[in-house]
Amino acid sequence: LHGKNPTQGIELCSVVELMYSLENILAITCDIQFAEHIEKISYNALPAQIKPDFSSRQYFQSANQVMLTRHRHNFYEEDNHGGTDLCFGLLTGYPCCTCNMHQGWPKFIQNLFYSTRNNGVAALIYAPCHVNMLVADSIPIRIVEETNYPFDEVIKFTINCPDGIQFPFQLRIPSWCSNAEVRLNNEKFLTPAAGKVCIINREWADGDQIKLTLPMVIGFSRWVENSVTVERGPLVYALRIFEEWSTRDDSDRFGSYEEVRPLDPWNYGLLESAIANPKNGFKVIKTGSDILHPWSLKNTPIEITTQGKIIPEWGLYNEMPGPLPHSLPPNYLQDSIMKEITLVPYGCTKLRITEFPVVF
Repeated sequence: LHGKNPTQGIELCSVVELMYSLENILAITCDIQFAEHIEKISYNALPAQIKPDFSSRQYFQSANQVMLTRHRHNFYEEDNHGGTDLCFGLLTGYPCCTCNMHQGWPKFIQNLFYSTRNNGVAALIYAPCHVNMLVADSIPIRIVEETNYPFDEVIKFTINCPDGIQFPFQLRIPSWCSNAEVRLNNEKFLTPAAGKVCIINREWADGDQIKLTLPMVIGFSRWVENSVTVERGPLVYALRIFEEWSTRDDSDRFGSYEEVRPLDPWNYGLLESAIANPKNGFKVIKTGSDILHPWSLKNTPIEITTQGKIIPEWGLYNEMPGPLPHSLPPNYLQDSIMKEITLVPYGCTKLRITEFPVVF
């Protein structure tokens, strides 16, 4: 989603197809970097482009988008599908997304666990689930994974198997996690390295539990025009913008669709001082919202608050955020009032700013 233009669109079909390609590449290569890519796409891009009830979808999404209207926007495409590419509908943009959007989550779930060549188990992508597998000499076992990941740091596995069976259990430790901890039956067992696979090879007893803790800290990535994106664990965070939805029908081949407009200001820059000291500059808040239906502004399980400043000249261009201001001088907004802003997981948003200018 990132690139030279943070308002460049990416197709929903491309998101689903990329997930499927990476899932197959992971199984073929066993290279765990692809597991991180899968989580990043699945837990950010996929839910952002589909309404929670799957009643409609957006053909194109952008890292920065603040109006989803029928308009010729400022990203290039030979056929802009009557300007409907950003609107939510069943026929807006190109109808392939309506046919393909439902494939993302089922194929994601199919690729959480893997059998290994040494007749063991590998948990490479994390989500609440259970799996029935054959291990050792084709002995059936059941593993129950309980977690609120990617919103929470703790993942618990309960193994149901015959006592005394031996097989290796492999766990992926993400590259963003430098202080992972593995506990076995509530006793500290390992402190594995980041970006590696942790292997537990032992004789198992029915009911054994593994508790994997993946501490998440706020980090940043830099993008076009020296802009900053806020990340924590596998989640990318975006400015929370409350939305106004309206329904239109222009009696053409695109059918009925919905437009979305902002109810809040969106043209904020993040403070350089907060980025330099994220421990003090950003506050993580767990909201206690419904974790079973997390992908909406109403139910965001986690939020991050920080300070920002409005950049007055950063406005709309073709009903999209205009070009990002680059490297504003330290005294440029010195008299501007700092305001508290809230960042939410990208996947919970339909309107958002994800690539922020940096201000002083």
